[in-house]
Amino acid sequence: MDYQKHLKILKETLEQHKITPENLREKRKSFKEFPKQINNRVVDAFQSFAPFDRAPVWMMRQAGRYLPEYREIKAEMDFFATCQNPFIAAEITLQPTKQFDIDAAIIFSDILVLPKMMGMEITIEEKKGPVIANPLVTPDDIQKLHPPNPEHLEHVYDALFLTRLALQGKCNLIGFCGAPWTVFAYMVEGGSSKLFSKVKKWLYLYTEGSLQVLELLAKESAKYLINQVKQGGAQVVQIFDSWAGQIPALDYIEFIIPSLRILFEDFKKECPDTPLIMFSKDQNDKKVIIEFLKLTYNDKPLVDGFQLDSNVSDETLIKIIEGNRTIQGNLEPGVLFGNPVIIKKRISQMIEKLQTTRRYIVNLAHGLTPDHEVEKVRLFVQESQRQSKLYKAKEILE
Repeated sequence: MDYQKHLKILKETLEQHKITPENLREKRKSFKEFPKQINNRVVDAFQSFAPFDRAPVWMMRQAGRYLPEYREIKAEMDFFATCQNPFIAAEITLQPTKQFDIDAAIIFSDILVLPKMMGMEITIEEKKGPVIANPLVTPDDIQKLHPPNPEHLEHVYDALFLTRLALQGKCNLIGFCGAPWTVFAYMVEGGSSKLFSKVKKWLYLYTEGSLQVLELLAKESAKYLINQVKQGGAQVVQIFDSWAGQIPALDYIEFIIPSLRILFEDFKKECPDTPLIMFSKDQNDKKVIIEFLKLTYNDKPLVDGFQLDSNVSDETLIKIIEGNRTIQGNLEPGVLFGNPVIIKKRISQMIEKLQTTRRYIVNLAHGLTPDHEVEKVRLFVQESQRQSKLYKAKEILE
């Protein structure tokens, strides 16, 4: 397949910097300085006293199947092929930045890229999602896992590099990984699940083996994020714990947060000034947030910001604000199926509640889905910006 015909946004950057498939890696490794940052709103949202005209806006899964230009590429390439081709991954990452006036691009990839490189045989099936042919069944299976060959992840750093060049400083670039618990859940369940009974059996019956895998994933995830920053040019990173809410807060604190601490500490030792956002979906107990807020390294917070789902309590929210951490979120994506009146109303209510802190990034409560309409997404972006500016003006007048 001639993938280059799909490089409509990236083409100008490739020509300007004379980048080809043959010299891409060499160009990246010898590159000196990215374009000057014009729009730094997302990074600034992690500083209490940075200039502020409105809250930054971006959306989880903003690059994806609801965009016709993405579907055009996907019709000719399978999912992992798009992730593993750095030119295509960068092009897809850039697509929403051309559609909408957003303040961040998040690299087009998948949380299962890492375990795929550690020995898990993973495919993405239409309407089913990820399927793992060789899941972990008993602790004896742990031995088939191996640290990823660093070379096999270079395509992610190449894609980040191309994206950062093409953005020309017009918005920030976000890298990400899956949290150890969520990745482990996929590795044991063999895919997505409704009950998560297999991974729960591991956690409570094979506890020692579970903690061993969680620690391995934490260490490899930290290396992966460090390289996204140092080799690819990511300016912010986010950790997605999509299945955090599948176990009680008590068990999340006892079994899961220790592996996250390893990930956070390893990352912050190498990238102390890169903001880190944690998304523990559906794990809204105040006790969990308090545990995260306690985590420090060299007297600095290990978690700089929290992505919130739509069920977060006021009590938990207050704890985050008191901890002087950045809030990101949290409009229920289903609202965007509604009419403009309800969309605008819910955005207004969200901003009234969350922009009480300077450290706020507008986002959804979880990702966009294939059946979202482009124009409704555009309304979300535009209305969020408008409402944020209004709230800021009202603050000044008061």
